[in-house]
Amino acid sequence: MELILLLLVVLVVVVAVISSRFMDNNNPYPFTKKPTLFTQVERSFLTLMERAVGNEYKIMNRVKLTDIVIVKPGVASRAKRAAMLAATSKTIDYVLVDKDTLSIVAAVDLVNNQRPSGHKAKRDWFVTGALESAGIPHVRIKVKPGYKAKDIRDCIDFKIGKKARLTPRIKGNIPRQPVAALSLSQVKAQKNTNTPASQQLIPQL
Repeated sequence: MELILLLLVVLVVVVAVISSRFMDNNNPYPFTKKPTLFTQVERSFLTLMERAVGNEYKIMNRVKLTDIVIVKPGVASRAKRAAMLAATSKTIDYVLVDKDTLSIVAAVDLVNNQRPSGHKAKRDWFVTGALESAGIPHVRIKVKPGYKAKDIRDCIDFKIGKKARLTPRIKGNIPRQPVAALSLSQVKAQKNTNTPASQQLIPQL
């Protein structure tokens, strides 16, 4: 008797599993909620960006490239379709928009060079080209520990042209000395003086 009851229980379980799979395969909405919206890296970096620029900009996450760029007027239909097809699958990690006007300020992508198969390990030249063509600064920041909010803000400010915060490139074991922030006109003037490469200034990040 006990054996029969056990077989009946097993049969019921098997039928339930098969029925469940059959229903899922025929269900047009076979979805469930993700455990979390952000990965650990994305969550940590978002917190850092909020500290760095949250008072000035709104931070949008995982924005489609086609949400921030459009094809220029006058482009042939075939070229337009090809460009939009290539852009449709592209996503920007973060987009900064002005708090008052909601105009697009910059696009920010995380780059993980330590894991070749990881998150955006390689530069996407199509995304970079599309953003440059549209006049949107593309900030690419390597994934690594130790960043401070000021580091992120300086990097973003330099990229969007608000600040030229630079340090000298010095060969050898000589420690780098801090250099005061320069205006963009001063940077351009310095480049025109044919300064040797070893003394030229480069961005901190």
